[in-house]
Amino acid sequence: MKHLSEISRSPSRKSPRNIQNILSQIKLFEVYPKIFAVVIKDDKLRARVFMRYQEFYESDSDTFRGKGFKWTEFVDYYKKKTKNDILSYHEDWTGYNIPCDSIESCIAVIPDINFFDLIMFSIVDTIKSIVGNDKFYLIGIDQSDGGDKSLIEHELAHGLWFASPKYKADQLINIDNLPEYVDQPLRSKISVMGYGPNVIDDEIQAYLSTGIISPMNRIKDIKKYIIKFQDTFKKYSSQMSVKQIPLDWNTDLNA
Repeated sequence: MKHLSEISRSPSRKSPRNIQNILSQIKLFEVYPKIFAVVIKDDKLRARVFMRYQEFYESDSDTFRGKGFKWTEFVDYYKKKTKNDILSYHEDWTGYNIPCDSIESCIAVIPDINFFDLIMFSIVDTIKSIVGNDKFYLIGIDQSDGGDKSLIEHELAHGLWFASPKYKADQLINIDNLPEYVDQPLRSKISVMGYGPNVIDDEIQAYLSTGIISPMNRIKDIKKYIIKFQDTFKKYSSQMSVKQIPLDWNTDLNA
């Protein structure tokens, strides 16, 4: 049986013989109304499930953002971009966040569906059986609660930006109040990190609300402006309540 690293270049639509072992590693939780978390502890598996959809949503490349693309096209592009002989996506990105409309738009234009896509289809089908036609937000993390909460909080901030108009409005006010000497360097650093222009404001509020990283620490006075973002996040995230949702694998994988 091929290991995940061996099938990363061009995985088949046919489920591998160890599919039950793969599926047993995937858990679904509702962490906030209409915000769902897929918890996969294995970094490679989590990356394989989310990679196509995350790049469709916010790739810094016009070739992939909002476009249907083959798995091998992105793998070759990313290896060239990172100057790496192997796909290092799982090492470079640990958390994922995607709104439902982007997931569904991506699904509609996939030219080479593989079994990682079928896993995502089943996740979406399970969520839709709960929310119906309502919009939802999907995050991908390595744990649902406990331990270091920084990752789930960062991704929850993205979910709140999408799911709560009041939260988004409050954080946009905080962004507007950033002085230019903080705002512009912050946007530049986030762009360099590989985010598309369509998500810069969202990334600003998520980082300032839940924890900035080392390149941002050097921006003058940034820590002074973090407080309002954190207070806004705490106000809304207090409603967070983790509930596990049984996944229905029969809809797409017939597992």
